[in-house]
Amino acid sequence: MKLSLDFDLQPVSTRFYSLNSDQVAPKFPLGIEIDSESGLIKLKSPFPVEELKPRHGWLTCFEPEDHLDNLVDKLIKLPRINNNSVIGAYSFKDDSTIERLNDRGYHQTWRIDPDSDLCVDKMANVETYQQVFTLSKSMQIKEKYGAADILLVRHVVEHAYDISKFVEAISLLIKPNGYIVWELPSCEKYLVNGDCTMIWEEHTHYFTKFTFREFLEKEGFCIDSLNVIPYPLEDCIVAVTQKEHNRNKGILSDRKGVDIEVERAKKYIELLNSNKISIPFKLEEIHNKYGSIVMFGAGHFSVAFISILGIEHLIDFVIDDNSNKKGKKLPGGSIPIVGSDILYQKNIKVCLLGLNPQSHYKIINKHKSFVENGGLFLSIFPGTEQYFEDIL
Repeated sequence: MKLSLDFDLQPVSTRFYSLNSDQVAPKFPLGIEIDSESGLIKLKSPFPVEELKPRHGWLTCFEPEDHLDNLVDKLIKLPRINNNSVIGAYSFKDDSTIERLNDRGYHQTWRIDPDSDLCVDKMANVETYQQVFTLSKSMQIKEKYGAADILLVRHVVEHAYDISKFVEAISLLIKPNGYIVWELPSCEKYLVNGDCTMIWEEHTHYFTKFTFREFLEKEGFCIDSLNVIPYPLEDCIVAVTQKEHNRNKGILSDRKGVDIEVERAKKYIELLNSNKISIPFKLEEIHNKYGSIVMFGAGHFSVAFISILGIEHLIDFVIDDNSNKKGKKLPGGSIPIVGSDILYQKNIKVCLLGLNPQSHYKIINKHKSFVENGGLFLSIFPGTEQYFEDIL
């Protein structure tokens, strides 16, 4: 049995078109389902891979890095690891970890090259990578670079369409006693708060510490360590694993734990459904009291918040100082993207912060005069400081 929630048609959050253009971001059915056999939350029908391929070379991707120095210190102390060990990496998201290893004297490193190894262009994202990352392609990569003693797979597995096939192909790249280091976001804070911004078309799976542990064990891995690194919005799961070649795949070890996860996911759906009613109502009250509402940050968090909750009519502008986004419309509708000078040109009293909370103080400090003149910067993320429903 699978429990699910549909969000109707939702836009590709990385498609930006000029305000004067008739083109709009394509939309596809979006929904989530809970697997009652594992407790894992995943997308019901992932968007077509070709639609997720970036159309703009200026789009950037940032993953949390504050924990990487400690992680590297831990990796170089693993059994059988020394300066002659081969360190492999799956994607560009591993570059910062490789750099840290190089700085510590580990120079036998390689990373899959999207052009020469996967025959995809340099604008390709990890969804495009996985579309062509087959078992035969994995074998070719291993023959080219050599099997790895440690393989880094950072913020990729949550994007997998066929996750078991992806893991099988990844596992071919390590030596028999080699390690795979997984890193991915934890969805636990989102679940507690019924936060709709968790849902992103590029993330096909939403793991907790428990469901990722169960997934790894089901796929035949021995877990050396599995830790959750705290961050302001979504925590980071980091697991160091080895492949157990004699282990029977497909066995779930903790039925009671799965039941707890299923109940937690069901409560998330209930709370999210409630928020879909209460948040638009609250924003309607704010709009009536304070006038124009603007949002800061033209990324996927803002797109999800506006599109899933159906509040486009309540947001007058989306602010983003990225010159490539200004003058365009937010994917999903026709809300103009403008620069932050709008805060001082219009009689704006409420600005919702729709970017990662790690950037909130930077924005607030940069625009102290807006606050001094009576303006409010408020977070859209429940559980964070200055959450708008807690303040107004």
